[in-house]
Amino acid sequence: MADIASDMTMSPARAFRPSRFSMMGWPVYAWFVALVLVPNLLLVGASFLRTRSGRIVFEPTVASYARLWDSHSFQYLLLKTLGTSFGAALLGCLIAYPMAYYAARVVRGNRSILVLLVIIPLWISLLMRVFAWRMILGQSGILNTFLVTTGILAEPSEAFLYTGFSVLLTYTYISIPYAFISIFTALEKIPHSLVEASQDSGASGWRTFRHVIWPLSRPSVAIGFSLAFLMTVGDYITPSMVGGIDGTMIGMVIASQFGIANNWPYGSAIAVCLLVSVGVVLALVMWFGQSKGVLTGDEGAQPASSGPQTQGGRLLRMLANIAFAIPYLFLYAPLAIMVLMSFNESKVQAFPLQGMTLQWYRELGENAAMLDAVQRSLIVGFLVVLVSTVAAIGFAFAIHYGRVKQARFFEFALAIPVAIPGVVLGIVMVLATQLVQIPSGVARIVIGQSSFVMPVILMIILARLRRLDAALLEASMDSGANHWQSFVHVLFPSIRGAVIGGALLGFTLSADEVMVTLFLSGTAPTLPVWVWNQMRFGFTPSVNAIFTLVGVGSLLAIIICNRLVFRSQARRAEA
Repeated sequence: MADIASDMTMSPARAFRPSRFSMMGWPVYAWFVALVLVPNLLLVGASFLRTRSGRIVFEPTVASYARLWDSHSFQYLLLKTLGTSFGAALLGCLIAYPMAYYAARVVRGNRSILVLLVIIPLWISLLMRVFAWRMILGQSGILNTFLVTTGILAEPSEAFLYTGFSVLLTYTYISIPYAFISIFTALEKIPHSLVEASQDSGASGWRTFRHVIWPLSRPSVAIGFSLAFLMTVGDYITPSMVGGIDGTMIGMVIASQFGIANNWPYGSAIAVCLLVSVGVVLALVMWFGQSKGVLTGDEGAQPASSGPQTQGGRLLRMLANIAFAIPYLFLYAPLAIMVLMSFNESKVQAFPLQGMTLQWYRELGENAAMLDAVQRSLIVGFLVVLVSTVAAIGFAFAIHYGRVKQARFFEFALAIPVAIPGVVLGIVMVLATQLVQIPSGVARIVIGQSSFVMPVILMIILARLRRLDAALLEASMDSGANHWQSFVHVLFPSIRGAVIGGALLGFTLSADEVMVTLFLSGTAPTLPVWVWNQMRFGFTPSVNAIFTLVGVGSLLAIIICNRLVFRSQARRAEA
């Protein structure tokens, strides 16, 4: 209490900013070392070891890298993986940019609904979305059934599924929401006064876009592209489900080296090469995305007023609305088909439906293994959210109020696991937990998932803290409150909505995670891993029912999150 009393003699704002090294920074440093620095150093270190009789021998060597250097198949597969993810991210941006532009600068009403409809698929299980495309593209799938029924094809084609194209199509589907979010945020913030100034100077609509809108939105396009690229470049779930042999990507090879092949040094070397390659690609993308334009003010976009329109103008707007709706159909058609098939009486996933039934839902309640996986997922999700939220709150205050030296560096450093491809992060977490002899199961899963869930919650809380009015804290300190009282009665109520929203998002990320959890679960799978294992041995219609319930649960989480956040914002506005 003595140091608090002395702090009260200085500025209240400085009372939360000590002038010397603070013990509150230690947890941040410890988390960074334990879950970021050491695991990645282990990955690099393991790549310089060798195996003998299936066991790792601690003899430094570059044999794994020499093998990769001489392997034309590896080089081809690496380029194929980077090219496919790059192409999917590019296509995702090309589709998302017109959508974001239309939503941000053309639509006059219901803009938030249109944005939410793009974001919702991100909350739906990745397995569900990928599996839906397998149901559409398969030889007995929806697309082949339609083409044969209409007489376009004489018999079902094998050209739609288990090809490189099917992987590219599914990757593009995954990429669109990530690109949309980043691009929409930038386009919405561009002041309408800049556009009016350009038009008043005699510039055409195209010149205004090229010289004003595009330069100001280009950095966000690069960010959206990078997010989409990261989500797919290390993915081995999608290629396994829709790619087959022709769609093999490097993530599948890395997973096999840590599984069937049991060659960890070679798998680590491949993972390191993938990380370096991804870093180079992202560096080039971010360099291209640099722009000299600076957004100032918060006026934002103002859709053009709807005055009298000619017949041609109305036709053009109608065509624009149709074009704007097509990507939404692309996003939701697979999910709608899966929900419909969950009530299909037939085991064959094809139209026309053979009847409606609840049989597949009833079977779920009789499946003991699945119920165990559901229970395990709930336990893991609760523990991950608890650990991540508590850590994120403490880290956010330590970083924001200067309790951490080089705070900006550690803010980005803690988020490194978010930027690591899923297959590599899973391997990194296996190496770290193996080092300290943590057995496979719930404990490993919680550690692995917390490594990327915590930074997400941290970013949400930090963003809210930076928007707080400093006068609130000053008033609390001036009234005689200490640090703890100010936190409980002033700061935490102000960030409660962000904490709840981040926690719900973290739970959704945990409940849907497959790639990292698959390496850490052992014989104790969570629900997504259990479903993944079932699908590897053949299809059962119950999978549709499982995914439908998971999707409904995700939507309920979104609704609860929005209600709690908006209610918190409304209370602050009233206050």
